[in-house]
Amino acid sequence: MDMQNTTHTGSTFHQQPQRGKRIAVASAKGGAGTTSLVANIAWGLAKRPDANVVCADLDFITGDLDLQLSFKSNNALLEMLQYPERLEPVVYERSGVKVTGNLSAFTGYQAKLEQAFWPELNEFEHFSAFCQQQAAYLVWDIPAFCLRDQVGFGALHSSDIRVVIVEPTLASIRRTNLLLAELDNTAGQQTLLVLNHTKPESASLITAEDVAKAVGRKPDVEIPYTPDHMVASTTLGQLAIAQKSRAAKALNQLVALIQGEQAGKRSGLFGWLKGA
Repeated sequence: MDMQNTTHTGSTFHQQPQRGKRIAVASAKGGAGTTSLVANIAWGLAKRPDANVVCADLDFITGDLDLQLSFKSNNALLEMLQYPERLEPVVYERSGVKVTGNLSAFTGYQAKLEQAFWPELNEFEHFSAFCQQQAAYLVWDIPAFCLRDQVGFGALHSSDIRVVIVEPTLASIRRTNLLLAELDNTAGQQTLLVLNHTKPESASLITAEDVAKAVGRKPDVEIPYTPDHMVASTTLGQLAIAQKSRAAKALNQLVALIQGEQAGKRSGLFGWLKGA
């Protein structure tokens, strides 16, 4: 038996298809639009008919990935994380909610606003590895509150691509600096920095250039403040990436970077303005 092409699950072995990419999306400070970004990234990746995409929400209490992607959620993710030894392709297929033909979502939303369960890192890794055997992309929504936890930080540290969101505020910049300092890139790993304007640029005293100087690197993508597309359209079940707007252009550029395209080009609002 070729051990390089198999993975051990409980007491059984499963043939391991080509490993998909794991993407973890997080912000060092809450309220930066992480879930909205996860929904748009997952939908954008799934636009390719040959790309099977999975997204999962690690926020079991206040998560709203179901609202972002307009599907009826369940709490199957909790059981899959609690009992990873039970993971089988049939269980996986029945537990995920089909959003589109090649986009599935996993949630573990609890009815009561209390944290009844939190996975161990090995359980999280086991579930993630299983998903990566089934899909080309696994996109994790990592809430800011768990980044100091072994699971939350471990999720970022072990992902192929880490999407870190920063807002143009002092608190967000400071916490992002600390987070980036902990995320040393190793071979095969990539950290993408996204500057997300959650308030009007005119109302902020901190510019994109200020953010770049403070964190020591230019954002890979800059998402402009467009509430009509980033917020209002979501309430109508329409993702911003599917609209015609500056935000949609930036989101599509982020998806292209994740797919390994336009790696050497300037992205985000800077690049759009330059090419306009």
